[in-house]
Amino acid sequence: MLIELRDVFFSYLSHTPFQVQALEGISLSIHRGESIGIVGRTGCGKSTLAQHLNGLLLPEAGQVLVNGIDTRTRGAASKDIRKKVGLVFQYPEDQFFEESVFKEIAFAPRNMGIEGKELEEKVQWAMEMVGLDFTGLKDKSPFELSGGQMRRVAIASILSMQPEVLVLDEPTAGLDPQGKRLILGKLQELREKHGLTLVIISHSMEDLARIVERIIIMDRGKIAFDGSIRQAFSQGDFIKQFGILPPVVSQVASLLRSRGFPVNPEVLTPAELAEEIRVKVMEKKERGSCWVEA
Repeated sequence: MLIELRDVFFSYLSHTPFQVQALEGISLSIHRGESIGIVGRTGCGKSTLAQHLNGLLLPEAGQVLVNGIDTRTRGAASKDIRKKVGLVFQYPEDQFFEESVFKEIAFAPRNMGIEGKELEEKVQWAMEMVGLDFTGLKDKSPFELSGGQMRRVAIASILSMQPEVLVLDEPTAGLDPQGKRLILGKLQELREKHGLTLVIISHSMEDLARIVERIIIMDRGKIAFDGSIRQAFSQGDFIKQFGILPPVVSQVASLLRSRGFPVNPEVLTPAELAEEIRVKVMEKKERGSCWVEA
């Protein structure tokens, strides 16, 4: 088990008339190599939960353990946690401050005492992992890049520490369709080829359908659902009560089933739905029957 939360509570403005309970009795386990989506209405506790995963926020009650280390441990142990669990904020490019892409990505490993050839190798590796040309871009200002490139620089700046877990808050926010595809493709590649554990907060169910296998639905600081993304999206009426609409593909599959077309309710992608329809039509033809409903 890589990360474990045990009955975690957290509130903002504690012990004041303005106290807001952000997390209430959260318990969950994150295993190595998983891809997890965290969803829910604005203000339900998603980002607060994400910031607990690497000790940026500490629980008021309960425990957060990373590889068995309690995030409330001071000193070197907390630094080890930050190395293992990298957090990429929403619109991370707003926090750029270095004059070149190289210096931006090198900032974290340099603070860890890495210099010289080893530092250059780490930056080059991180840039290659997100599909950025090291030679062509390392000396450019990050503010000269496209939105998609800037987002990949932000991810590379975390990857340069070679974390085991990458937590991303709305990684495709504000990007055009091509930029989204590039980011999601690179994240999927990092997981499949390098065993990186992914935890992604997103309001885009289509994005999550492409990349995650497990989904956590949060509601008012609590976990309302934790299970397979296919199972969640096949229960449209259930998840709608939490302000979540299934991806269009899942909605189409549900509509087809309501019209008597027996497609698998757990399809997630257009390709899967198209194959389901093809197979069902072929089966009907072989049996010499068909169905049509207005």
